[in-house]
Amino acid sequence: MQPDVIIETGVAHGGSLIFYASLCKAMGRGRVIGIDIEIRPHNRQAIEAHPLFPLITLFEGSSTDPAIVERVRREVQPGQTVLVLLDSSHTKEHVLNELQAYGPLVTPGSYIVAMDGIMGDLAGAPRTQPDWIWNNPRQAALEFVATRPEFEIREPGFLFNESPLTKHITYWPGGFIKRIR
Repeated sequence: MQPDVIIETGVAHGGSLIFYASLCKAMGRGRVIGIDIEIRPHNRQAIEAHPLFPLITLFEGSSTDPAIVERVRREVQPGQTVLVLLDSSHTKEHVLNELQAYGPLVTPGSYIVAMDGIMGDLAGAPRTQPDWIWNNPRQAALEFVATRPEFEIREPGFLFNESPLTKHITYWPGGFIKRIR
């Protein structure tokens, strides 16, 4: 895909925003919107000083705050292709709220990706929580698509694959949610 707008919740240090902006520059189209509950001053300064910052818009606040969602919505122009990447709080409730808030912005044929669904497979490992079995982005994605017939969980196919792999190796299993209509 070649989105016109990439929306990412969860800015952290800003590395993904810069990476996505570099892809936009390479494609000759697109821009990035980053949302985080807190953008630390030193991270904001580094992002704003980067040569690709003109392709980035930052919003500080909760990604599920209706005022933030509305501000993001106003940034998307009619006819633009939108890709959404959810990488903020990974609780099922929060991710489900993000899916409901940003799902309507996703263009048919594009994706909203609930990152880090692998949490459910890691419950019981060191530094994990027992509730990760059910309290993870993959469970939010499953619940979301169960009530939204315009979406389905569908990982993108391999563009090139010279290996015997038939499945992706990903931290985002079950998190690729394609808008089909």
